[in-house]
Amino acid sequence: MPPFVTHHFKSWLKSNVNIKLASDAAVLRMTYEGVTDFAALLDFDRDSIEALAKACEKTIPAVVADPANGISAENQVPGANVSSIAIRRLVIAMHAVKYYDAVGRVPTTASMHYKDVLTGFKVDHEAYTLLKKQDEPDAPVVSDKDKEKKIIKWIPLFEDALSRTFGPRGPLIYVLRENPAVPAEIDDPLDADAHYGQSGSMLEELILRLPHSGPIFKDDNKTVFMMISKAVAGTSVESTIKSFSRQKDGRAAYLALVANHAGDEKYRAIVKARMNLLQNIKWNGRSFPLEQHVSNHRTAVDDLNDCAQHIHNAVPNMSQRVEYLLESISCQDSSLQAAMGNIRADTNNMRSNFETAASHIIEVDPYRRASRQPPNKDKQANVSAVSFAGRGETGVDLRWHTKKEFYKLPKEQKDELCNWQNTKEGKRKIKEQRNDNDTSSKRKGDTTSNDSWKKKMKKAIKTQNGLSHVMSAIAEEEVAHAAMVSSIGAR
Repeated sequence: MPPFVTHHFKSWLKSNVNIKLASDAAVLRMTYEGVTDFAALLDFDRDSIEALAKACEKTIPAVVADPANGISAENQVPGANVSSIAIRRLVIAMHAVKYYDAVGRVPTTASMHYKDVLTGFKVDHEAYTLLKKQDEPDAPVVSDKDKEKKIIKWIPLFEDALSRTFGPRGPLIYVLRENPAVPAEIDDPLDADAHYGQSGSMLEELILRLPHSGPIFKDDNKTVFMMISKAVAGTSVESTIKSFSRQKDGRAAYLALVANHAGDEKYRAIVKARMNLLQNIKWNGRSFPLEQHVSNHRTAVDDLNDCAQHIHNAVPNMSQRVEYLLESISCQDSSLQAAMGNIRADTNNMRSNFETAASHIIEVDPYRRASRQPPNKDKQANVSAVSFAGRGETGVDLRWHTKKEFYKLPKEQKDELCNWQNTKEGKRKIKEQRNDNDTSSKRKGDTTSNDSWKKKMKKAIKTQNGLSHVMSAIAEEEVAHAAMVSSIGAR
């Protein structure tokens, strides 16, 4: 019995704007190979589609009726030529049908129109295939150094990694989408002449519409859990996902991390801490540079803006930020107070421009000025013997320090000094400075040689031939220091 094929599907196979089979004979022969409707393409892959051309060349012989065995007579089906372009278009159509099936859409003559829809799908599918072949990114790890923001900082990094990590059907980020239900087609119809709906692209369509059910989702969910488990291993939040380890439920583990460490309460705590910094933390000019204090204010406002994306909280405007900065400075340095007076007078509109106001007062930072001017002559003499590479952000001298000097430094200066010493420039400077220190030590040894010279003379004069021994010692010293004696004589 010949296969049942609708007139619309036969027309789709033969039409020049679709698959472009050359003849009715080719259409008939193709249907005998199983291409009877769009759903039938789910049973094919690229290789089997490409094999159709050779298969369709063969004639299917007639079947003689055999009523006794329930066999009906069938006419011969002659072989037919299937063009290369028809095969290439069928390959694209096969990928499109599988894509529609994955995102819960039923392919129609309109959504499978080659010229209007599948040409665009072909471009997207080829780009998607290349994207899947790229190396998968490493999952970011949670850092306890970020304190109350450790999960908040980790979330966007982890979601980005999942968006570039692919399962059998699409990017794994679909596992974490807010609404697990797939929108009904009536609520999310395809755009005109497009293979996607409200999502706006093929990749976003996969994220929005891949189902949260079936064996493929189960495997993808497990993969997400393993990535999360690796990210939190050894951190203070590891216990949060323990209860999900048996079922390897990545989605549930992620939601637990968000609820416990990045929920509204956490954002409110951050808002409270950042507002406290802006309103109550003072800078007196003695502990660290003004630029660092300004940076703290800038970071606090950035955090408040981030929190405003999740909860309702006030974010200071430019004028308020400038006022908070001025009020936080308790240093009475005259130059700094004069600069602050310019800001309060709204010179060059600085009272409503945080960055301009900050630059104005940083230029007269008394901490920097004091760091560049040693407080006494003794310190100046000591420093002059060292080759500096400059001063760091915390005011630490970028040079070689003795153990005693290093242990006296505050923690932030120790950290900056260590980081600098590990750079290529730092290693070179430290080597030079140690050599200078060794040379200086030798010079000190020369100045203390007077003591050894006196001992040598006393010992020589006590011998039996004391005077001759003394004269011999003097002669030896003259030979050893001939160059120095010559230079003194030249003067």
